[in-house]
Amino acid sequence: MRGVFLMMIMLLSMAVFAQKSKKPASGYDVIHPFKNGIAKVEKDGKQGFINETGEEFVPVKYDQIYPWEKGRAKVEIAGKYGFINEAGEEYIPVKYDYIGPFKNGLAIVALSGRRGLINEAGEEVVTLQ
Repeated sequence: MRGVFLMMIMLLSMAVFAQKSKKPASGYDVIHPFKNGIAKVEKDGKQGFINETGEEFVPVKYDQIYPWEKGRAKVEIAGKYGFINEAGEEYIPVKYDYIGPFKNGLAIVALSGRRGLINEAGEEVVTLQ
């Protein structure tokens, strides 16, 4: 009976070790919990994202990454804003002083005191004025 108990503890310990060894590569100051297969990571005050295999698909270069919404996330670098898609690509460049929320497929943007509208693809549909 004692041998079975010891064997069970050994197997449990091995399972716990195997789970721990699947963690992404270290080198980050913070690894947030995984949600939908991705986790926000932080290093030296910058943010990015990794997938479950530890691959960094959003580089750790953003001052802030806002919550994902409809397959996109607003990002900020030095007070400028843009958007990334689920592949981690900046499809709206990080250049705007302000980007409001999208409503009916459009968002107000501001750059150097001028305002305009962009669509969800990042195209300026009302030129900055």
